[in-house]
Amino acid sequence: MLLAGCGDGDRAEVEDLTVFHASGLTPVLEAARRDCRRELGLNLRTEASGSQVVCHKLSGLGRKADLVMLADAKLVSELLGGVCSWRLDFANDEVVLAVGKLAPRIAEAERDWPRVLLDAGTRIARVDENQGPIGYRTLLAWKLQERIGPAGLHDALEKKCVKVVDHVSRLTPLLKTGEIDYAFAYRSICIAHDMRYIRLDERVNLGSPDADYSGAEVSLAKPGSSAAFSVKGAPITWTLSIPDRAAGAANAARFVRWLLEKHGTLLKRNGFRPLARPRFYGPAGAAGPFADFITTAGALQPGESR
Repeated sequence: MLLAGCGDGDRAEVEDLTVFHASGLTPVLEAARRDCRRELGLNLRTEASGSQVVCHKLSGLGRKADLVMLADAKLVSELLGGVCSWRLDFANDEVVLAVGKLAPRIAEAERDWPRVLLDAGTRIARVDENQGPIGYRTLLAWKLQERIGPAGLHDALEKKCVKVVDHVSRLTPLLKTGEIDYAFAYRSICIAHDMRYIRLDERVNLGSPDADYSGAEVSLAKPGSSAAFSVKGAPITWTLSIPDRAAGAANAARFVRWLLEKHGTLLKRNGFRPLARPRFYGPAGAAGPFADFITTAGALQPGESR
C-alpha cells in the first residue's frame, strides 16, 4: 500500500492492483494509469506478455494477480482451469498486415499482399504461435487466405519469416526501424502505435463477429507441458477475468467497471472495438459486480471459443 498526495497537504492511501495482461493492451493500460490512480486510488502494477505466457504464470508457475486480461477468450477455459471460473468479453479486433518504414511495393501489397510477401526480397516477421494469440491467428489467416488463393501460401510464408518474436509488441520496433517490411498484427496495435496497415479480406481477417472462420485450425503446445490443444479460426475477442482467489478482487472489479463504463474511449482510441454490452460467461453469482452493464451469456465451457 502506498501513500499519495491529494493536494492541500492531505494524503490518501493508494493500493496496488496487479494486472497480468496481453501485451497488446499495454497502450490502454499506460493511458489509464494516471487517472486510475487519481480517481480510484489504485496503482496499476502491470506485467505484459503473450496471452499463453500470462496463463502459464498463473496456472503453471503459481504466480498471483488481481486481474487477467487476454487477447483470446478461448484461453480462459483452455488454460486457466482451477484459476479463473468466469470471463468477461469486452472488445473485438481484427488481423491486419502492418507496414514497415522501408516496406517495398506498398501500393501493390494493398491489391495483392500474398504476391508481395512471397517475393524473395520482402522481409516478414511473426509472433510465436505458442506464446501469443496473434501468432496462431497469423497462421489461421494464412490458411484462410489459401482458400481464396494462392495454394501453399501458409507453408511458403512460414518458411519465409526472418524473425519470430514472443509477443505482438516486439513487432512494433522492427517495423518502425525498417528491420522488417511487413508483419501480421492487430488493428489495435497499428492504431495505438500510429503504424500504416493494410486491411485483409473479411473472409480472412478474423474480424467479423458473424463470420465463420472455423475452416482453419492450428495445433499449439500447452505452456510448460508436452500436451497440445487445437485452435480453430474464430472472431477475435478480447477478454478479462479476476482469479478466484485474487487478494485484490474487489479493487479489480472496481477497475473493470471504471475502464469499461467510464473510460471505454481509451479502448476506441487505441483501435479496439468495445462491445456495446460486455458478455459474461460463468456462474451467475460471480457476475454480481457487473450485473447492470453486462449481458449474461451462459456457462464457461471447457474448450469453447465463442
